[in-house]
Amino acid sequence: MVSLAIDTWRVVYGFVGSSLFGTFLSTLVGAGFGAWGAQRLSERALQTHELLESLRKANAIIVLAATITNNALSLKGQFVKPLTDRYFSDRKAAETHNKSVLGGFNPPPQVFQAELTKFTPLVAPVEALGNIALEGALMPGRALALTVMLQKSIAELSSAIALHTSLVDNFYAGNLPPEIYCQDYFGLKRRDGNENRMYHDALIAVRQYNIDVIFFGSELSDELHAHGQKVRAKLVRRRKGVPKVSSVDFSHPTKLGLMPPRSDYEGWLSGIRQQDE
Repeated sequence: MVSLAIDTWRVVYGFVGSSLFGTFLSTLVGAGFGAWGAQRLSERALQTHELLESLRKANAIIVLAATITNNALSLKGQFVKPLTDRYFSDRKAAETHNKSVLGGFNPPPQVFQAELTKFTPLVAPVEALGNIALEGALMPGRALALTVMLQKSIAELSSAIALHTSLVDNFYAGNLPPEIYCQDYFGLKRRDGNENRMYHDALIAVRQYNIDVIFFGSELSDELHAHGQKVRAKLVRRRKGVPKVSSVDFSHPTKLGLMPPRSDYEGWLSGIRQQDE
Protein backbone atom coordinates (compact mmCIF):
# COMPACT_ATOMS: atom_id res chain seq x y z
CA MET A 1 0.00 0.00 0.00
CA VAL A 2 2.82 2.37 0.89
CA SER A 3 4.71 1.44 -2.25
CA LEU A 4 1.59 2.11 -4.37
CA ALA A 5 1.12 5.54 -2.81
CA ILE A 6 4.76 6.41 -3.45
CA ASP A 7 4.51 5.24 -7.04
CA THR A 8 1.33 7.28 -7.54
CA TRP A 9 2.97 10.39 -6.15
CA ARG A 10 5.95 9.84 -8.46
CA VAL A 11 3.57 9.73 -11.43
CA VAL A 12 1.76 12.89 -10.32
CA TYR A 13 4.99 14.69 -9.53
CA GLY A 14 6.43 13.63 -12.79
CA PHE A 15 3.44 15.09 -14.64
CA VAL A 16 3.52 18.32 -12.65
CA GLY A 17 7.18 18.72 -13.29
CA SER A 18 6.93 17.89 -16.96
CA SER A 19 7.01 20.43 -19.78
CA LEU A 20 3.53 19.26 -20.77
CA PHE A 21 2.08 20.49 -17.47
CA GLY A 22 3.95 23.76 -17.81
CA THR A 23 2.47 24.27 -21.24
CA PHE A 24 -1.01 23.34 -19.93
CA LEU A 25 -0.69 25.71 -16.98
CA SER A 26 0.55 28.57 -19.17
CA THR A 27 -2.33 28.01 -21.57
CA LEU A 28 -4.84 27.97 -18.72
CA VAL A 29 -3.46 31.12 -17.11
CA GLY A 30 -3.17 32.84 -20.49
CA ALA A 31 -6.77 32.01 -21.32
CA GLY A 32 -7.92 33.32 -17.94
CA PHE A 33 -6.02 36.58 -18.23
CA GLY A 34 -7.06 36.90 -21.87
CA ALA A 35 -10.74 36.61 -20.97
CA TRP A 36 -10.31 39.05 -18.08
CA GLY A 37 -8.47 41.51 -20.32
CA ALA A 38 -11.11 41.23 -23.03
CA GLN A 39 -13.84 41.88 -20.45
CA ARG A 40 -11.99 44.92 -19.15
CA LEU A 41 -11.57 46.29 -22.66
CA SER A 42 -15.25 45.67 -23.37
CA GLU A 43 -16.29 47.46 -20.15
CA ARG A 44 -13.98 50.37 -20.89
CA ALA A 45 -15.34 50.68 -24.43
CA LEU A 46 -18.90 50.64 -23.09
CA GLN A 47 -18.11 53.31 -20.49
CA THR A 48 -16.43 55.45 -23.14
CA HIS A 49 -19.48 55.10 -25.38
CA GLU A 50 -21.80 56.11 -22.52
CA LEU A 51 -19.66 59.15 -21.74
CA LEU A 52 -19.61 60.18 -25.38
CA GLU A 53 -23.38 59.80 -25.67
CA SER A 54 -23.82 61.81 -22.47
CA LEU A 55 -21.66 64.60 -23.89
CA ARG A 56 -23.54 64.63 -27.19
CA LYS A 57 -26.91 64.75 -25.47
CA ALA A 58 -25.72 67.46 -23.09
CA ASN A 59 -24.69 69.54 -26.11
CA ALA A 60 -28.07 68.90 -27.76
CA ILE A 61 -29.95 70.02 -24.64
CA ILE A 62 -27.75 73.12 -24.30
CA VAL A 63 -28.64 74.13 -27.87
CA LEU A 64 -32.37 73.45 -27.38
CA ALA A 65 -32.50 75.23 -24.01
CA ALA A 66 -30.58 78.20 -25.39
CA THR A 67 -32.94 78.41 -28.37
CA ILE A 68 -35.98 78.42 -26.09
CA THR A 69 -34.37 81.00 -23.80
CA ASN A 70 -33.45 83.30 -26.67
CA ASN A 71 -36.99 83.09 -28.09
CA ALA A 72 -38.40 83.93 -24.65
CA LEU A 73 -35.93 86.84 -24.34
CA SER A 74 -37.05 88.20 -27.71
CA LEU A 75 -40.70 87.91 -26.65
CA LYS A 76 -39.98 89.75 -23.44
CA GLY A 77 -37.79 92.46 -24.93
CA GLN A 78 -39.95 93.25 -27.95
CA PHE A 79 -43.46 92.81 -26.57
CA VAL A 80 -44.08 91.68 -23.00
CA LYS A 81 -41.86 94.09 -21.07
CA PRO A 82 -42.73 97.30 -23.00
CA LEU A 83 -46.45 96.54 -22.89
CA THR A 84 -46.62 95.51 -19.24
CA ASP A 85 -44.42 98.42 -18.11
CA ARG A 86 -46.78 100.91 -19.76
CA TYR A 87 -49.85 99.01 -18.59
CA PHE A 88 -48.96 99.00 -14.91
CA SER A 89 -47.76 102.60 -15.06
CA ASP A 90 -51.08 103.68 -16.61
CA ARG A 91 -52.99 101.50 -14.17
CA LYS A 92 -51.74 103.52 -11.19
CA ALA A 93 -53.13 106.71 -12.69
CA ALA A 94 -56.33 104.97 -13.76
CA GLU A 95 -56.84 103.54 -10.27
CA THR A 96 -56.52 106.98 -8.69
CA HIS A 97 -58.96 108.45 -11.19
CA ASN A 98 -61.41 105.56 -10.72
CA LYS A 99 -61.41 105.97 -6.93
CA SER A 100 -62.32 109.63 -7.33
CA VAL A 101 -65.20 108.75 -9.66
CA LEU A 102 -66.54 106.01 -7.36
CA GLY A 103 -66.14 108.36 -4.38
CA GLY A 104 -68.63 110.80 -5.88
CA PHE A 105 -66.11 113.34 -7.07
CA ASN A 106 -66.05 114.78 -10.57
CA PRO A 107 -62.38 114.67 -11.63
CA PRO A 108 -61.32 116.03 -15.05
CA PRO A 109 -61.63 113.45 -17.84
CA GLN A 110 -58.51 111.40 -18.31
CA VAL A 111 -57.57 109.57 -21.50
CA PHE A 112 -55.98 106.11 -21.41
CA GLN A 113 -54.84 104.12 -24.40
CA ALA A 114 -55.61 100.42 -24.35
CA GLU A 115 -52.79 98.44 -25.96
CA LEU A 116 -54.57 95.38 -27.23
CA THR A 117 -51.52 93.75 -28.77
CA LYS A 118 -51.59 90.00 -29.22
CA PHE A 119 -48.49 88.07 -28.23
CA THR A 120 -46.99 85.62 -30.67
CA PRO A 121 -46.95 82.14 -29.08
CA LEU A 122 -43.50 80.99 -28.01
CA VAL A 123 -41.78 78.61 -30.41
CA ALA A 124 -40.27 75.88 -28.24
CA PRO A 125 -39.08 72.34 -29.14
CA VAL A 126 -40.51 70.99 -25.89
CA GLU A 127 -40.98 67.38 -27.01
CA ALA A 128 -37.46 67.06 -28.38
CA LEU A 129 -36.05 68.56 -25.19
CA GLY A 130 -37.96 66.14 -22.98
CA ASN A 131 -37.04 63.09 -25.04
CA ILE A 132 -33.32 63.83 -24.98
CA ALA A 133 -33.30 64.67 -21.27
CA LEU A 134 -35.13 61.49 -20.25
CA GLU A 135 -32.95 59.29 -22.43
CA GLY A 136 -29.72 61.03 -21.51
CA ALA A 137 -27.11 58.77 -19.98
CA LEU A 138 -25.56 60.04 -16.73
CA MET A 139 -27.95 63.02 -16.71
CA PRO A 140 -27.74 64.81 -13.33
CA GLY A 141 -30.93 64.99 -11.30
CA ARG A 142 -30.82 68.77 -11.13
CA ALA A 143 -30.84 68.97 -14.93
CA LEU A 144 -33.90 66.71 -15.06
CA ALA A 145 -35.67 68.91 -12.50
CA LEU A 146 -34.82 72.03 -14.52
CA THR A 147 -36.12 70.35 -17.68
CA VAL A 148 -39.44 69.57 -15.99
CA MET A 149 -39.77 73.16 -14.71
CA LEU A 150 -38.91 74.56 -18.14
CA GLN A 151 -41.53 72.36 -19.80
CA LYS A 152 -44.11 73.38 -17.19
CA SER A 153 -43.30 77.09 -17.60
CA ILE A 154 -43.63 76.86 -21.40
CA ALA A 155 -47.02 75.17 -21.07
CA GLU A 156 -48.21 77.81 -18.58
CA LEU A 157 -46.95 80.62 -20.81
CA SER A 158 -48.76 79.17 -23.82
CA SER A 159 -52.00 78.97 -21.83
CA ALA A 160 -51.61 82.54 -20.55
CA ILE A 161 -50.95 83.86 -24.07
CA ALA A 162 -54.01 82.00 -25.39
CA LEU A 163 -56.17 83.50 -22.62
CA HIS A 164 -54.78 86.98 -23.27
CA THR A 165 -55.54 86.63 -26.99
CA SER A 166 -59.12 85.59 -26.22
CA LEU A 167 -59.62 88.57 -23.91
CA VAL A 168 -58.24 90.97 -26.54
CA ASP A 169 -60.81 89.62 -28.99
CA ASN A 170 -63.53 90.16 -26.37
CA PHE A 171 -62.54 93.81 -25.97
CA TYR A 172 -62.72 94.34 -29.72
CA ALA A 173 -66.15 92.68 -29.93
CA GLY A 174 -67.61 93.84 -26.61
CA ASN A 175 -68.70 97.40 -27.47
CA LEU A 176 -68.51 98.35 -23.78
CA PRO A 177 -69.22 101.84 -22.38
CA PRO A 178 -65.95 103.80 -21.92
CA GLU A 179 -66.07 103.68 -18.11
CA ILE A 180 -66.61 99.92 -17.89
CA TYR A 181 -64.13 99.35 -20.72
CA CYS A 182 -61.45 101.18 -18.72
CA GLN A 183 -62.35 99.41 -15.48
CA ASP A 184 -62.28 95.95 -17.09
CA TYR A 185 -59.07 96.71 -18.96
CA PHE A 186 -57.22 97.70 -15.79
CA GLY A 187 -59.07 95.30 -13.47
CA LEU A 188 -60.61 98.08 -11.36
CA LYS A 189 -63.75 98.16 -9.24
CA ARG A 190 -67.02 99.10 -10.97
CA ARG A 191 -69.84 101.19 -9.56
CA ASP A 192 -71.71 98.02 -8.57
CA GLY A 193 -68.71 96.88 -6.50
CA ASN A 194 -67.70 94.03 -8.85
CA GLU A 195 -64.31 93.63 -10.50
CA ASN A 196 -63.34 91.97 -13.73
CA ARG A 197 -59.63 91.26 -13.34
CA MET A 198 -59.28 88.66 -16.07
CA TYR A 199 -57.28 90.83 -18.49
CA HIS A 200 -55.15 92.22 -15.65
CA ASP A 201 -54.40 88.73 -14.28
CA ALA A 202 -53.74 87.27 -17.75
CA LEU A 203 -51.16 89.98 -18.39
CA ILE A 204 -49.47 89.24 -15.05
CA ALA A 205 -49.41 85.53 -15.93
CA VAL A 206 -47.84 86.19 -19.34
CA ARG A 207 -45.17 88.36 -17.77
CA GLN A 208 -44.32 85.91 -14.98
CA TYR A 209 -44.26 82.72 -17.06
CA ASN A 210 -42.19 84.51 -19.70
CA ILE A 211 -39.65 85.26 -16.97
CA ASP A 212 -39.81 81.67 -15.70
CA VAL A 213 -39.03 80.27 -19.15
CA ILE A 214 -36.02 82.57 -19.41
CA PHE A 215 -34.72 81.60 -15.99
CA PHE A 216 -35.17 77.82 -16.24
CA GLY A 217 -33.92 77.76 -19.83
CA SER A 218 -30.73 79.67 -19.04
CA GLU A 219 -30.19 77.71 -15.83
CA LEU A 220 -30.57 74.43 -17.71
CA SER A 221 -28.01 75.60 -20.29
CA ASP A 222 -25.53 76.47 -17.53
CA GLU A 223 -26.17 73.20 -15.68
CA LEU A 224 -25.59 71.06 -18.78
CA HIS A 225 -22.49 73.06 -19.69
CA ALA A 226 -20.96 72.28 -16.28
CA HIS A 227 -22.02 68.64 -16.60
CA GLY A 228 -20.57 68.44 -20.11
CA GLN A 229 -17.23 69.78 -18.93
CA LYS A 230 -16.97 67.03 -16.32
CA VAL A 231 -17.90 64.35 -18.85
CA ARG A 232 -15.42 65.70 -21.40
CA ALA A 233 -12.62 65.70 -18.80
CA LYS A 234 -13.16 61.95 -18.37
CA LEU A 235 -13.29 61.36 -22.10
CA VAL A 236 -10.03 63.12 -22.96
CA ARG A 237 -8.22 60.62 -20.74
CA ARG A 238 -9.64 57.76 -22.79
CA ARG A 239 -9.58 58.85 -26.43
CA LYS A 240 -8.66 61.59 -28.90
CA GLY A 241 -10.93 63.85 -30.89
CA VAL A 242 -13.44 64.50 -28.09
CA PRO A 243 -16.12 67.08 -29.06
CA LYS A 244 -16.11 70.39 -27.22
CA VAL A 245 -18.90 71.41 -24.87
CA SER A 246 -21.41 73.87 -26.30
CA SER A 247 -21.59 77.19 -24.46
CA VAL A 248 -24.08 80.05 -24.36
CA ASP A 249 -23.43 83.70 -23.54
CA PHE A 250 -26.30 85.60 -21.93
CA SER A 251 -24.21 88.63 -21.01
CA HIS A 252 -25.94 90.92 -23.52
CA PRO A 253 -29.53 90.30 -22.33
CA THR A 254 -28.19 90.59 -18.77
CA LYS A 255 -26.87 94.08 -19.55
CA LEU A 256 -30.27 94.95 -21.05
CA GLY A 257 -32.00 93.92 -17.81
CA LEU A 258 -33.89 91.05 -19.43
CA MET A 259 -32.43 88.23 -17.33
CA PRO A 260 -34.24 87.54 -14.04
CA PRO A 261 -32.10 87.62 -10.90
CA ARG A 262 -31.28 84.18 -9.48
CA SER A 263 -32.18 85.50 -6.03
CA ASP A 264 -35.85 85.41 -7.09
CA TYR A 265 -35.55 81.61 -7.38
CA GLU A 266 -33.30 80.96 -4.40
CA GLY A 267 -35.92 78.87 -2.64
CA TRP A 268 -36.26 76.53 -5.61
CA LEU A 269 -32.51 76.35 -6.20
CA SER A 270 -31.71 75.57 -2.58
CA GLY A 271 -34.32 72.81 -2.53
CA ILE A 272 -32.81 71.13 -5.58
CA ARG A 273 -29.31 71.37 -4.11
CA GLN A 274 -30.54 69.59 -0.99
CA GLN A 275 -32.01 66.77 -3.07
CA ASP A 276 -28.78 66.28 -4.99
CA GLU A 277 -26.76 66.17 -1.78
